[in-house]
Amino acid sequence: MILALVVFAITSLLFTYLTLPKIKVYLDIAKTESTLSKVVESGELLDNQIAQLRGDIESLQRRLHGDMASLPEKQIEAHVIGKLQKLSWQNNVQLVGIEPSAGATIESFHEILFRVSLAGDYFDMYKWLQDVSSELGFVLIKQYEMNPMNDASGSPRLSVKLDMATYRALR
Repeated sequence: MILALVVFAITSLLFTYLTLPKIKVYLDIAKTESTLSKVVESGELLDNQIAQLRGDIESLQRRLHGDMASLPEKQIEAHVIGKLQKLSWQNNVQLVGIEPSAGATIESFHEILFRVSLAGDYFDMYKWLQDVSSELGFVLIKQYEMNPMNDASGSPRLSVKLDMATYRALR
């Protein structure tokens, strides 16, 4: 019986001082490995979220600036005039005239003004304005004037004068 007690005591001491610390180290390593695998999985999710946020930023910049975001400032007037003419053709609106002018500097934005004269049907004008908003990005109509035109064709046409402003961030 004493021999069994001695063997049991030695076995418990060996287990407590040799095997138990190794088991604790193994459990810590397993926990660390589990944590690292979760970080790797969430890292992939973070990459996807970063890519999605970059796409959202590009979309917002496109919405804010339209195609003008990448243009040098000297080409903006020509770009806007070309887009307005293209949209006029698409919407059966006659573009009578465009007068670009420099606007004020508002906080960190430079204002570019356009005095636009149009002639056409009301619903064509409405569609034209929607297309201008989607094509050019953020455009502000600062002032407008709408008058009926005396037209020999008999269809009701309008003469519209708009003061449009577009903004570009100062660099």
